[in-house]
Amino acid sequence: MKPLGIPEPPARLLVVDDETSSREFLLHMLQESHYRVTTAFNGRAAWDWLTRCATHELPNLILCDWIMPDLSGIELCRRIKANPEMQLCYFILLTARSDVEDRVVGLDAGADDFITKPVDPDELLARVRAGLRLHHLTHALAQANRQLQARNELLESLSMTDALTGVLNRRALDQGLPQMLQQVGPRYSEARYRYMCLMMIDVDYFKNVNDTHGHYVGDCVLQVIAQRLQSHLRPASLLYRYGGEEFACITPGISPSRCYRYADSLRAVIQDNPIAISPKKQIPVTVSIGIGVSSDRKRLDADTLIKAADQALYQAKNLGRNRVFMAEGDLELNSAGLNSGEED
Repeated sequence: MKPLGIPEPPARLLVVDDETSSREFLLHMLQESHYRVTTAFNGRAAWDWLTRCATHELPNLILCDWIMPDLSGIELCRRIKANPEMQLCYFILLTARSDVEDRVVGLDAGADDFITKPVDPDELLARVRAGLRLHHLTHALAQANRQLQARNELLESLSMTDALTGVLNRRALDQGLPQMLQQVGPRYSEARYRYMCLMMIDVDYFKNVNDTHGHYVGDCVLQVIAQRLQSHLRPASLLYRYGGEEFACITPGISPSRCYRYADSLRAVIQDNPIAISPKKQIPVTVSIGIGVSSDRKRLDADTLIKAADQALYQAKNLGRNRVFMAEGDLELNSAGLNSGEED
């Protein structure tokens, strides 16, 4: 909305007519009413101009003759209404045709109104004013819909994001994992991946951090861990905060043996760099990681895969923490490529 006191710029009109006298008559009438008018001598010239026109300079309303050589008004109308950037332009066909069948053809092509030739000046200006009002309302509605869609997308994004760490949350995992697992299958099929690995990553002795340094420091530690993990993820991997001090990471497409090494590199990123909680104090932090695998030979649903990764995490904790655990059976899924680190 423009501030009060600033007048609206004149409406932009395009007149398309291959008859010079008709085109000049329309130009004169519309300019007398203070519209900003561009003319084209046929449909082809109009289309060429429209395709070069900046979006903010497109006409609000188009007056176009029906019968023209090379590119008719009907065909020009179809092209304009099929173009997402132009389709809100209000389109008036100028025609000597009055049969209902002809009007139906025009409406089916996307025309918004008709003016019968020879054009009556009063009817011309009245229909242009009405068309511009409808264009303004349609444009305002489209803008409001875009704003509403953007706000809904933002709200949806926020509902899938963990407020503390900024990574995806458990809701996003619950919604996304089943769909991703559907993409796992044999190499020579429509499936995208032979393997889908899920890491469950848990901060070791995190309760001690909260008890010793307070929950604020604990929150800061979680933020740093999330940032480090996020910055060291493979391009196709997705990181989630699963809950509390536990994160999940989906790694599509890499073999179990390669995923094991990848998980160990993430573990090292946390272990090798104590987290500064003040200019003079750092605290060592480690994570334990359990890995579950869904493969072309052992396809798992989301609940079973999460359970497998949780059980592997439990084993990593039992073995002394600060380590990665993957069941031997999962490693054997890729026994042929164990040393090569085969990747789909």
